Amino acid sequence: MGAFLRRRSFSPSLIYNSWLAVALRINAFVIIPRSYDVHRQRLDLLSSFTIPNSPIQNQDHEDTSNESVTTTPHKRRERYSGRYPKNFKDKYKERQGDEATISKVLAKGMTPAGQHVPIMVKECLHYMGLDDTNYQRHSSDPILVVDCTLGYGGHSSYILKQIMNHTDAKLIAFDRDSVEIQKTEERLRRTVLLEQTDANYNVNCKFTAVNQNFADLGPYMTSTNQNGKVTSLLADLGLSSMQIDNDERGFTYKRDGPLDMRMSQTNGIEGSGSTETAYELLKRLRVRQLKSMLQENSDEEFADEIAYGLIGNGYKIPETTIELADRVRDVARPLIEKQNGWNSNGKQALGKNQAKKLKQQLDSTIARVMQAIRIEVNREFEVLEKLLEDLPNVLSPRGKVIILTFHSGEDRRVKKSFKSGFKSGIYSSWSRDVVRPTKEERRDNPRRSCCKLRWAVRSDQTAG
Repeated sequence: MGAFLRRRSFSPSLIYNSWLAVALRINAFVIIPRSYDVHRQRLDLLSSFTIPNSPIQNQDHEDTSNESVTTTPHKRRERYSGRYPKNFKDKYKERQGDEATISKVLAKGMTPAGQHVPIMVKECLHYMGLDDTNYQRHSSDPILVVDCTLGYGGHSSYILKQIMNHTDAKLIAFDRDSVEIQKTEERLRRTVLLEQTDANYNVNCKFTAVNQNFADLGPYMTSTNQNGKVTSLLADLGLSSMQIDNDERGFTYKRDGPLDMRMSQTNGIEGSGSTETAYELLKRLRVRQLKSMLQENSDEEFADEIAYGLIGNGYKIPETTIELADRVRDVARPLIEKQNGWNSNGKQALGKNQAKKLKQQLDSTIARVMQAIRIEVNREFEVLEKLLEDLPNVLSPRGKVIILTFHSGEDRRVKKSFKSGFKSGIYSSWSRDVVRPTKEERRDNPRRSCCKLRWAVRSDQTAG
């Protein structure tokens, strides 16, 4: 071995690896170090060995007495703690756009972190008159489309593809979330330009993003001289998946986060909603006010007991989503058990099916409570009613409006407005029956399974 080394020049690391290989060949018991620091100590020790007539001493140890060697500790790349991590911050592969990971997540019927899968795209384009059957790309009639809820840009991306080559077509998209709107605007502009072969194509003529709540639609269209010119309008009233997935936004009870629930966390944007967090709202409300809010916003049958359990005398007001969920669960559990005739004496254990049903009912109760609080924090019903009020003045003659709702409180308001507008001659037709997602879409996108689509068509009558 020594003679071999004297004839050849090797680095200390190569000598160390050769030594390990020889040791393994002679069945020596070798513990291979895994830590970088231990590796470095072994290499430093090995390089200090004296090998007669070896050029190593002259090459590696020449004039090194005055040099200070700094070693940067090795940092392992981040790894999932499990096959599919639950925390938003741990889903770095999905957030960085890893195609293989995203494909697996979508195949499981889940939504990749930091993304949003649009619902009922074909149906929306059809009722907006922008699908391949109804839409004439080369028509000379001007087209002005409004997307009231830009979000991740799912619906807007499909709308842009349809109107991209039209000579006089434009999309205006509203969103109150100042963080997400910047990301989406950049992504959509990049997508449009990538699909264009014309070097002089101006994407600004096709797409405008407005960082405002759609409650400001009427004033905005008036100020830009576009009132009565909107040919198609879409409003998706559902929560964005990016907001649900981000624990810091406080929209989900499945993971711990601050009790925030604001759709816009930037103050000072007119019409963007309350700057008050959900926790601050609970601190301000009285029990009877919270009870009324739970009944009005989510039809909660245990509103009285839950309101008292959350903010009644002597109770600490929950500050996080998990604290809120646990409190609601503690209040609702005995009520649900009594309602179903289960475990009335507190001694009999629940059966497997009973326990499963109890969990489902508790989860639904928690979801309704959080929905009611979120609606109040963001003034969602107030914003929706303002939109419905502005629609007749915003839409052009024969202009189409499509609204996607996700709970009964929203759908009741939309149905009432469309029905009233039809009777008064504002709308020439409207959807008496809701349009629901297909079975396949509900399976692939379960977050949107409760979606209801309603549409209406503006008549030729002038709004008055």
